[in-house]
Amino acid sequence: MEDFLEQNHEKNMNMLNLAFKYCTEDYTHNELIDELYRDDDLKKQFCLIELKKIDSQNEADVIVSNLTGKSGPVREAASFKILELIQNPEYKQFFQSNNIIDTFVKAVVDINPSVSRNMVQVIKFVDNFDYLYEKIIEQINHTLTKMDEIKQNRSYTANKNNFNLYWNLEALINISNKINADEKLLNILRITAKSNDYTIREKTAKTANKLSDRFCTFNAILEILQDDTNIYVKKYL
Repeated sequence: MEDFLEQNHEKNMNMLNLAFKYCTEDYTHNELIDELYRDDDLKKQFCLIELKKIDSQNEADVIVSNLTGKSGPVREAASFKILELIQNPEYKQFFQSNNIIDTFVKAVVDINPSVSRNMVQVIKFVDNFDYLYEKIIEQINHTLTKMDEIKQNRSYTANKNNFNLYWNLEALINISNKINADEKLLNILRITAKSNDYTIREKTAKTANKLSDRFCTFNAILEILQDDTNIYVKKYL
């Protein structure tokens, strides 16, 4: 045990010294971008933080490539940087391809809630809301299908699927004024309104509430939830 603690302490000190070294070095814009193609996670985080601009589609693509399939800290740093850049009209254009939107949708349900929080804000700056909407609907339906298949005693899987539903519904809430909500979403909300998880019912109520002014059919979801006793659900009825 003592050896493990000593090794862990030494590893942490080495990481700290390396982080300090990176912070004291100067990098050109191209050097920051080049590091995003490499595998030094610690340096990659630093470079994502230090990056102030992008000059091409390739640069946007490599930033987005670090949003999935990488370590948690790298994904989080990438999500923060994308949120910062996409809000700038000068750089927003570089984050509009269908491939990038596909990655955004995957990142909405990242296991790291900080990534999810950033991405539900990022998607508000996507131009092709029709494509984005369809991809989110696909992901929700896929999650609902998996929920039908799992056994009740597999609580971890159930919690993961509820987590996915929660953030996908939050994503739809954030773009509710831009989407053409249809029967596909209505059918989804009919299912999620009956969830045993109050957070899913809350997001269902909030989604229906946001859409009901533009699409009166979503009042039917609020009626399903009318007798819900949870205070977080009731505030949207």
